Amino acid sequence: MKRLLLLLIPLLAAPRLEAIPNSFVGNGIGIPIIPAFPRFNADLTEEFLTEDNWKRQEFSGPWRDEPALEGEKVRRMEALPLVFGEVPMSVTTSGDESGVSEITLGFLDAGLYFGYHFGDEQTREQREAGRDKRQEFERHFEDLVERLGERLEEGCGRGTPGVMGATPLMRTEYVDYVWEDFVLRLIARPEHSVSLHLFKRGGAPASYLESEFAAMDRRERAAKFAGAVVRSQGEISVEGIPMFVQGETPFCGINSLAMTSRYLGLRASPVDLAGSAGFENTGSAGGSNLIGLYRAVGEELGMRTSIVPTFDREKVVKSLEDGLPVIVWRRVSMEREKAHRQFAAARRQDPALAPPALTAEEMAKLPERDGRGLPSHASVVTGYSPATNSVIYAEPWGEDTRDRRMRVEEMEATAYAVVFFKL
Repeated sequence: MKRLLLLLIPLLAAPRLEAIPNSFVGNGIGIPIIPAFPRFNADLTEEFLTEDNWKRQEFSGPWRDEPALEGEKVRRMEALPLVFGEVPMSVTTSGDESGVSEITLGFLDAGLYFGYHFGDEQTREQREAGRDKRQEFERHFEDLVERLGERLEEGCGRGTPGVMGATPLMRTEYVDYVWEDFVLRLIARPEHSVSLHLFKRGGAPASYLESEFAAMDRRERAAKFAGAVVRSQGEISVEGIPMFVQGETPFCGINSLAMTSRYLGLRASPVDLAGSAGFENTGSAGGSNLIGLYRAVGEELGMRTSIVPTFDREKVVKSLEDGLPVIVWRRVSMEREKAHRQFAAARRQDPALAPPALTAEEMAKLPERDGRGLPSHASVVTGYSPATNSVIYAEPWGEDTRDRRMRVEEMEATAYAVVFFKL
């Protein structure tokens, strides 16, 4: 009897954890769709479903901090684990000082899968290769949705369908599964993405609009945005705009919109927005409904969207003075982008440097703003320097591409679409 009690002591003293359903683990043969992504050889399903880990914000694996709004904490895994029997393309957590509020597992993402290809599919060989890859993607999509749905239903029971998005273009269908103290939200966007979002019970959002902003009237929102305006040494700038990195995707217009709309109160990721824009998965933005998406985002925010074909310095400055950044679509050339990179690098060493005025020859070589088919790019204008007649802008390429500067005359000559969001 005494020996039996001694054997039982370790079992009685050990913490008792509710085991996750076997179906969540799957068969353990998940294979990354992009093999070049680094693997973290561990199954983190149980870790992601352990509430204490959410409070401590501690999960196994290599992580890096991502740019976020003030008071928020966003982290991204730098190597990909096995989760719910699959290897995702991306894993991120978001929350604040009190702990994690959401874990996003991006199992399939067309932007990463197809990448960026300048000029779309021009030759017969490119079109055939693109068609084959889209068929392959569709097979991945159908298999993932089926496997994940079966595992979640087996472990949680039948899910509850729901819809987010107040506008037709932003309408997003999902299925919520409940297990213990967690909500597991499966979102499958045909021809675009499959993702699983983990929330604590009661924390799953019913709208893209942040509850804080939804509770504000127009005057309160205006005051909040005006509070983000900083004036220093004669310059004006809007601070607090998050960074969403475009990477090797054709989503410059999407990421610039995500950066701007997140600041304005819309909790929609680049994946959410790209899924609503109808990209054709050809490696370019051709055929997508970006203008419709920009207007839909304005409606979701309860703001007016104004899209004009020319860059008007006075209107842009007025928007910045109200704490509202401006998105600019412009024609670009390799030569000028190289010059901007070089100037940005030099200015990091000497912040007093001002963008040099363009010579007549340089102005003549700028790509024409109405040159259809020419390379184009979207950036977020966040400030203005009257002393140098320069705009301050951010590229969706990372923290080191904030605070870039360009003379107004160059922006005027190359911008062909300027987007304002107004209260």
